Parts: sequence; C-alpha cells; structure tokens
Amino acid sequence: MLEMLLAGFMDVLQPENLIFIFGGVAVGTILGAIPGLTATMAICLIIPITYTLTPTQSLIMLLSAYNAGTFGGSLSAILIGTPGTPAAAATVRDGYQLAQQGKGGKAIKVALYASCFGCLFSSVILILIAEPIAAYALKFGPAEYAVLMIFALTLIASAAGKSMIKGLLGGTFGLIVGCVGMDSMYTIPRLAFGSLKLSSGIDLVVMLIGMLALSEILKGVESVAAGHTAAHLPPEKEKNDSRVTKEDLKIMVPHMFRSAPLGCAIGALPGLGPALACFLGYDIGNKFAKKPELYGKGSIEGVTCAETANNAVCGANMVPLLALGVPGDTGAAVLIGAFIVQGLTPGPLVFKESPETVYNVYAGLIVCNLALAVFVLLTWRMFKKICSVETTIIYPAVLMFCVVGVYALNRSVTDVWVMLIFGVVGYLLSKFEFPMATVLIGFILSPIFEKNFRRALTLTDMDFTCFFSSPLCWVFWAATAISLFVIVRGKIKSSRGQRSRITEASEMEG
Repeated sequence: MLEMLLAGFMDVLQPENLIFIFGGVAVGTILGAIPGLTATMAICLIIPITYTLTPTQSLIMLLSAYNAGTFGGSLSAILIGTPGTPAAAATVRDGYQLAQQGKGGKAIKVALYASCFGCLFSSVILILIAEPIAAYALKFGPAEYAVLMIFALTLIASAAGKSMIKGLLGGTFGLIVGCVGMDSMYTIPRLAFGSLKLSSGIDLVVMLIGMLALSEILKGVESVAAGHTAAHLPPEKEKNDSRVTKEDLKIMVPHMFRSAPLGCAIGALPGLGPALACFLGYDIGNKFAKKPELYGKGSIEGVTCAETANNAVCGANMVPLLALGVPGDTGAAVLIGAFIVQGLTPGPLVFKESPETVYNVYAGLIVCNLALAVFVLLTWRMFKKICSVETTIIYPAVLMFCVVGVYALNRSVTDVWVMLIFGVVGYLLSKFEFPMATVLIGFILSPIFEKNFRRALTLTDMDFTCFFSSPLCWVFWAATAISLFVIVRGKIKSSRGQRSRITEASEMEG
C-alpha cells in the first residue's frame, strides 16, 4: 500500500497535475464564497473541462474544487455574515463576530487550518480503513438512522441559548418547514399551497441565504437608516488580530482531534453531509470549550470545531463512494458521474480494476489541502479588502450575489421569492431573539428523520421495538440520554448562577 501511495504522490506532484489542482482550488474557493454557488456547483462547472483529461487529472481537479468549495463558504460566512455553503452555517456565528471585532484575518486562518486538518485527517482514515468503515456504514438501517437523528435533535436544546422555550419553538418551526414538499411515501404534496415548485420542497441553500444573509442585510439597512455607514469591517487593532498565535493553537488542537473523527463518522454515512457535521462539531465543542461564554460572540473554538467537522466529511465521503459506489452527499453523487465518464465504476471492483487511479485520488486529496492553504494565505487580504468597504456599498452587492446565486441554483424565480420570505422571517426572529441555529437544525434533520422513521416502521409492520433492536440503536439512545443530562445540568447551573448574581446585586444595592 505504501509503495502505491508514494507512486500516487509522484504522479500527482507532476507540474501539469499541480496546475489542475490549483485550478480546482481557485474555482472551488471563489464559487464556494459566493452565496448560493455551492461546492457541488463548482464540480458541475468543471466537469465539461475534464472530458479530455486523464482520469487522474480529472478526479484530482474535481476533488480540489469540492474540498475548496466546502471551505470557501466560510470566507463569506466570516467576512459578510453570509455562509456561502450550508457547510458554513455554524461558522457564521463566531466567525462574523470575530471579523466585526477587527479579527477577520485571524478567523480566516483559524478556519483554514481547521479545514485543512479535518480533510487531511479524513484522508488518512480513508487510506487506512476505507473498506472496514464502509462495512460498518452498511450496518446502518432505517432504525439506526432514525435514532441517530433523535440524538442529533438534542442539538436544538443545546443551541437554545438563554430561552429554552424560544429554542424549542424555533426547532419546531424548522421541523415543520422541512416537511414542505412531496410526501416521500405517498407522493402527496404537503404545505405546498398549490404551488408546483413548493411541491418539490424548499432547498436548504435558499432557506439558509434567506434566514442568515438577507436578514443580516435587513438589519444592516436599518443601521444605515440610523446613520451608521462606516466600513463594513473594522481594521485590525493589534498585530495578533491577523495571526494564529501559539496560545490559539493550544486551544484549537484538542478541538481539532475531537471534531475530525466526528466529521469522518458523518461523512461515512450516506445522506448526512457537512451541514449536519458543522452543527454537531460546533455543539460538542461548546461542551468542552475552555471559554463557553464566548460561544456566539467571537470564539475561535467555535470556528475550529465547525470547520474541522465539516471538512472532515470531504475525505470520509469518498469511503462509501469508493468502497460501495454509494454517494455520501450531492457533491459525491456528481463525482460518481465523473468516475463513469472516465470509464471507472465506483465500488469494490475499482480497487482491482484501477488501483493506480485510486491511490492517485488519495494523494490528490492530501495535496489539494496544501494547495488550498497556499492559495488562501496568498489571497485572504484581497477578500478582506473587498468586504471592508462602506456598508452602503457592501449590502447592495451582497443582496445582488444572494439573488443571482439563489436563481442560479434551479433557475427559479420562486426560489428568489422563498428566499425573500425567509429573509423577513429571519429578521423578525432575530428581533425577538429567537436562536436562528435551532430553526436551521430542525430544517436539516426533518426530512432525514421522517424518511428513516417511517421506513423503519413500514419494514417492521409498525413494530416500535425496531428502534431498540440493535446495539447501534442502544448506543445512540445512551448518547441521547447523556446529551440531555449534560444540557439540563448546564441550564440548571446557568439559572442558579444568574439567580445568585441577581441576589448579590440586590444585596449590594440594599
């Protein structure tokens, strides 16, 4: 294996192949940073170029665009408060706060180092234990997926913030919105209000841009009306505001090693994807944070956890794709098409039919991370300068990108109207201090939970004991119980601390 991997590096590091890697990284980063133009779209745009290339050149270019596109979403999340891709939905909470404190450079570098580590970690896992992990992923049936989603739903309580009631209401709203569209079993439109477009459901990217980006623009317009038209991002106050210091690294490293395996596990399970991984990583990081009070207010721990987890999905997504021929998410599904175009059939036979190409892919995944680091370190100041202009310029520009990006997804005006509606909803929710993350978590989990819950009951003739029938189910039930216990204990401690502070303040006044 080591000899073939070394041969793969020798092939990938040829000058002509490096050109395709850097080309894929550049396209993926730029498109990922534009709201609505996801990593999947970057792959789709590059595929026609790859028809005349060798299998190695084609696949390493596409993988570079996929990996860079996943990271690219964090650039806009940090600099303009708008996640370019669903994978950066959790990064926006702390990344944008850091940028508004004049620490945009630090936030970008933290996200970059965490992303590269996450993908490198999952690439090593892919090389070492691709087939065993694929066999483990096969053991997940509908019942196991359903219980896993119940565990993931505890994120809503964790992300509720000060008000548990508002958090649960936000999560419930997200779950209901996730039910919009065609019933997966009976093909009956639900909550579509007679709209043919809505019968196919609401796209996550459309909702994400509306809830996070457009609502932020509306708040910005409000501040402009009040006379605040200063630069969108303040300049750096100190030298370390654009650096990752040794102290920062000491804080980041434990979170990286905690979030990367989590991202690998989610990536190895088809259908979950980086959007769920970023929230899971972010939430678990909060439980182990040295400074949990900074979460949501500019925490490098939050950025590290979200970015490590979502990029660890990239390499792990190749596990089911290469070993089973099953795509882990939409980006991996497009990559299957690229394999087929090159005369390769993803699955167990690819290891026998074309082992050289497989190991070239392994090497390409590792090299593309190094290329991404070089590209971003050379260009981040340019991105920051673009986003540091006055608010009267940046907000119309962001709005234009949002509209164009959403329309480009499906060439649908209905999607633009849906984005505008969710923009107003997001603005109102933020005004009444509803935690936006709970709505997004509910929306992401709703279709996955419903589909697997109903499928499990259908296959077992409505036998609810199926959710307790395997060791994996029991593992997730135990994880759910532990998660709820930790959340409730944290809320009780927080309320007691608040009460004691109020009591002390009243005694001092007395």
